[in-house]
Amino acid sequence: MSGGAGWKLTCFAPEAALPALEAALEPLSAAIATFPADAGPWRLDAFGGGLPDEAALNAALARGAATAGVPAPDANVVWLPEIDWLAANRASFAPLRVGRYFIHDSDYAGVVPPGAVGLRIDAATAFGSGDHATTAGCLLALDALARRRRPARVLDLGCGSGILALAAARTCHARVTAVDVDPEAARVTARNARLNGVARFVTALAGDGYRDARVARGGPYDLILANILARPLAAMAPSCARALAPGGHAVRSGLLVGQEAQVLAPHRVAGLRLVRRWRRDGWSTLVVAAP
Repeated sequence: MSGGAGWKLTCFAPEAALPALEAALEPLSAAIATFPADAGPWRLDAFGGGLPDEAALNAALARGAATAGVPAPDANVVWLPEIDWLAANRASFAPLRVGRYFIHDSDYAGVVPPGAVGLRIDAATAFGSGDHATTAGCLLALDALARRRRPARVLDLGCGSGILALAAARTCHARVTAVDVDPEAARVTARNARLNGVARFVTALAGDGYRDARVARGGPYDLILANILARPLAAMAPSCARALAPGGHAVRSGLLVGQEAQVLAPHRVAGLRLVRRWRRDGWSTLVVAAP
């Protein structure tokens, strides 16, 4: 998405719907920004490179709006002159503190605060920089779990940029299997593991989650991290229970607060119990445990 002309999408929506709309547009965009209004709906701008796929963008907006329970907003998509979108996104990426984790990009010239775990994540073509409420919730859950017991084997399901795999490796020195159906996500995760000096701990795979034989061989897992969406989390609850070691924990995120029951019910049927939850900006992160 760098070095070429691109597009800009603008729409207006209620503040409460913005997280769901951002999550839906994230895979199609290089950068997303929201702006408050004095009264009425907020403005959302999304940017991308190349020719815009307006059908895909409108479908993403419709999915996000359905998730948030609001009508799909009207979108205005315009063509913009040549610009390096990835560089612009990188320039706007400010360091972020989440729990013990201090997330920054390669251009950060400062120091990691004392007692913090530094994670270097550059803007890339895979989701996950720590600023979204779901990623932050997973990091807070990992921080809390690691203070009680360090897992030896970790699975990061739907790894995106690999930020959760990196945090687990840096915090616990655990053996981490990071898997994503998108080969680009696996490539970005492997690169970020090298940048953060944890390549010996992290195995990045392109594969179909629990169905991948390499994922099965890496278990059972003491900790499973999954920041995806409510429906696949619910559908994969039995597979999650089978992959967890006795006493293991699973962190589930990517769901709105109103979707907690939808996700928890199949996990309880599979024998897992809720031990803690985090709620942030309308999103929920759940921690369940095996017997």
